Amino acid sequence: MVSSFQRIIVFLSFAASYQLAVAADYRVEITNLTYKIAFTPRIVIAHVPVSLFAPGDNLNDTSTGLLNGQMNHALSEIAEAGSLGPIMAILDQESVRNFVSYVVGSGLLVGGKKQSVELLDVDDAQSHLSLFAMLLPTNDGFIALNNMALPQNGSVQYYLNAYDAGTETNTESCEDIPGPLCGGTGQSPNDAGEGFVHIHTGIRGLNPDEIDPAEYDWKNPVAVVTITRMQ
Repeated sequence: MVSSFQRIIVFLSFAASYQLAVAADYRVEITNLTYKIAFTPRIVIAHVPVSLFAPGDNLNDTSTGLLNGQMNHALSEIAEAGSLGPIMAILDQESVRNFVSYVVGSGLLVGGKKQSVELLDVDDAQSHLSLFAMLLPTNDGFIALNNMALPQNGSVQYYLNAYDAGTETNTESCEDIPGPLCGGTGQSPNDAGEGFVHIHTGIRGLNPDEIDPAEYDWKNPVAVVTITRMQ
């Protein structure tokens, strides 16, 4: 007869094997498809299935939405300043961190270049991927991969459009835009912008002496993301 102790050992062995089996490693490659637009450091997040934003959302509203408006604020900080601090603070919260894995791609990713990052030991429950970065030089443009399924095997590709966060008016003035070209201020707390997330209209030539649309305008898609399950 099998003892209760033996049953426990068998169960624990099975559970450990299952845990090893469901953890996965992924390579995420992002390619900048534009001519001269640069992407700020990219945050890549594996997470349980949940949408982090939607077109039409008011990211100025920090009282409603995901995590009581915290995500709205975090996304507006990415779009206006390229700042990952607020979203990383969310992901590191004790109530959140067991449901996510994330990695940051360092440096600016300029037009025509690609970069790969790896997410290791991703739990099976973290079955979806999101990715965010600011577009430079823009007031509040960003790229987003939002809540898309990770591959069970092989690779999958997603093409990304450029979004406007709707939290800052598109002045196209270097005074209002951070980064190496402009060196301006990243946040505009007294400017509510259009008030909703929408597809970005591109560089329209409002200040061509500072940001020439012939050089910096774009057409969608602006990026392609290739996700490969390594094991």
